[in-house]
Amino acid sequence: MQARVIAFITCLMAQSALAQSTVDIPIDQARAIAARAVRSGDVQLAQEIARQLLSQDPNDRTALLIIAATASQSENPTEGRTAGARAWRLSQTDTQKYEAARLTALAAAKEERFTLSTFWLRRALTVAPNDAEYAQTIADARIIKRRNPWSTHFGFSVVPSDNVNGGAEGTTLTAPGNPTGTLSDDARALSGIRASFSLRTQYRLHENKNSRSTVGLQYSGARVRLTEDIDIPDDAFDTNSTEFSLRYDRALPHGNLGINTSAGVSDYREATAGDQDVEFQKYDIGRFGLSYQTPLADRSKVAFVARTEQLSYLEETIGDVQRNTLSMSYVHALSSGDSWHVSISATDSVGDSVNYTSNAMTVQGGYNWKDPIGPVTLSVGAGYTRTDYPDYRLLYPVTGGRSDDTLFYNIKVGFPDATYAGFTPGLSLNRSLSDSNVSRYTRDTISVGITLNSAF
Repeated sequence: MQARVIAFITCLMAQSALAQSTVDIPIDQARAIAARAVRSGDVQLAQEIARQLLSQDPNDRTALLIIAATASQSENPTEGRTAGARAWRLSQTDTQKYEAARLTALAAAKEERFTLSTFWLRRALTVAPNDAEYAQTIADARIIKRRNPWSTHFGFSVVPSDNVNGGAEGTTLTAPGNPTGTLSDDARALSGIRASFSLRTQYRLHENKNSRSTVGLQYSGARVRLTEDIDIPDDAFDTNSTEFSLRYDRALPHGNLGINTSAGVSDYREATAGDQDVEFQKYDIGRFGLSYQTPLADRSKVAFVARTEQLSYLEETIGDVQRNTLSMSYVHALSSGDSWHVSISATDSVGDSVNYTSNAMTVQGGYNWKDPIGPVTLSVGAGYTRTDYPDYRLLYPVTGGRSDDTLFYNIKVGFPDATYAGFTPGLSLNRSLSDSNVSRYTRDTISVGITLNSAF
């Protein structure tokens, strides 16, 4: 067995076939010769030796690694990737697995299979031997991410809530100019468990030093399991939203311009207490937006956004809603690495139904700490929204119109010590308190979610 390998080696290395003879060389020495060939850049010799070793032992881990290590310089990176993956399965220690995972990622990148390359770099992170290797793998993963035309993000949470439906705090319906009434069960705050899922994937169609265009698909959905003893089916609170988008970004002399358009559909359900049947409802979505972002200083930037959207409801009593929004934001990074931001936005909505015609103004801000505070990372935000519905009506027009004042805040906590494969788990707390002259919309909503943030 060894003689066949060495005979092949001596033939490859010979200056003159007549000046050489076949010599038995141990397999370990053949591996060492192949490894030296890799280091010296003799890819062909290294691969030929490795293939001969594998022909006699398909589980020769060293030979598999040599095939993987030379994949980026060969015409067959797929062979290198499959060899690296097999070497991973044969590895016995974390150090061996780390080596195999990185080489497999390199081969996948050579194939331009960047998502698969990222997967193997995440595997490498789980077995990185030290902080320096971990940091290097993170840096490599960020490079691969920039090269990858695909970008995908997802979120998932299952959390208890004392207001899964965004219902009112009380049971009495009051509004200026209208008689006092009683809210239906589905209009009151209901306790339960809310599960939500979101997926956003984007593909880069083209990119150069001045411009980039991308196409994307977004989906979000929610399901509710009520914990209260109430005669309303759980699926009355099902929601789904799907949207297809196209975006173009261009670098200008003093900033960046973005153009975005999207179309989609969102569906929800309507139900009446005591009736187990739910009615399917939906609205079509069309959006168009412009954005401009420019730096003000070394660590500051300002952004302006103008957006218009058309919502077309299946429910004829609602009809169409035209909504226009203008916003401005400012972000500043401190020398410590911390950052803070503020923004203001104004939204004007005009609907076929007077109850969907409104004006809203929102101001908000937030602060993000770069370094952990003890065992956690932290960011906070808060804001205020004022919304006026000038012609809102119930049985009769609401005197002076409906007015809502909403305070909201959020706290996001990350747990870097629990990071795995480049993902850091965290918790998010969101709370909003709304006060309205129409009691149906006076509510206190708290939600707690589990987050998973990627380092790249």
